[in-house]
Amino acid sequence: MMREFDRVKSHVAALQNLQSGTVDVYCFQAAIEAFISPVLHEFYQRYPNVSFNIIVSSTDETMVALTNGTVEIGLVLNPPVRDAIQSTEFFRDTIVAGVAPNHPLAGRKNVALAELGGCSFVMALRSFGVQQQIDRIFDRCAITPTVYCVTNSLSLIRALADLEGQCALLPRSAVAKEVAEGTLAAISIREFADDPVVFSICVHNTRPLSPAAKVFVDAIVDFCQRYTY
Repeated sequence: MMREFDRVKSHVAALQNLQSGTVDVYCFQAAIEAFISPVLHEFYQRYPNVSFNIIVSSTDETMVALTNGTVEIGLVLNPPVRDAIQSTEFFRDTIVAGVAPNHPLAGRKNVALAELGGCSFVMALRSFGVQQQIDRIFDRCAITPTVYCVTNSLSLIRALADLEGQCALLPRSAVAKEVAEGTLAAISIREFADDPVVFSICVHNTRPLSPAAKVFVDAIVDFCQRYTY
């Protein structure tokens, strides 16, 4: 009830030319650097009195939060189908292998998944949409990966990928900064080429977004149309 009351106040305040309001968002961690941070910088220049509550969460956690009304907006990788949740694609990416620059395969543009058999992998939790996709492709190829570490930390995944013999499987946008800085190499994987990672904006079917949340969603979509890595 208190969440709904706060949301009504946010709607009323935002109707006054977005002079105030609060937007609650659950999102996947890779979105923070690639999309959320730059969009919030732009948003603040136009609407400095709108505040945000942004929580990094897994796909499963975001679906629960949207269903029970904890948040208005969920940014989700490969969202599962839910009758109560509306999903709108806003970006597509591809899973790549992130390895140290001195890795034997680092100079390759693309590899087959089997060629990574000598690596041990740093994986995300299975509650994350991208990991669910990775697991499906390993199963499809009848390959059992050697897993060194499972974590919910994107920073740790990227940091461990820099170790000799380790490999991280992540969307290309999630390692774009490290590739540009030369601390990681990103290699395309043939088995993932035709299986894109779908970034989606998810909302509840029966709860209209506040005006501030609507403008924020539009800002995300607009930024992604201009985004390059």
